[in-house]
Amino acid sequence: MMFALAGVAAAALVLLIVAIGVTVWLCRSREQRRADGKTNVGWTIFLVVAYLLSISYLVFFILLLVSTFTGESVTVG
Repeated sequence: MMFALAGVAAAALVLLIVAIGVTVWLCRSREQRRADGKTNVGWTIFLVVAYLLSISYLVFFILLLVSTFTGESVTVG
């Protein structure tokens, strides 16, 4: 079970790296995209979803690892 969760955490990490790469690309090509008349609405929606999914799962996975290795229940809030 832990290997499956680690695989999903790896996928979340890759998604986070891709989201950061797309953010940098959009910032660097802002003027060219504006001159071409292209909007960033689709990319913005993708980035919001990607950041929310990847960061929330990575936090969950880190809390799961902490509780596994310490034997203590980890709660947030």
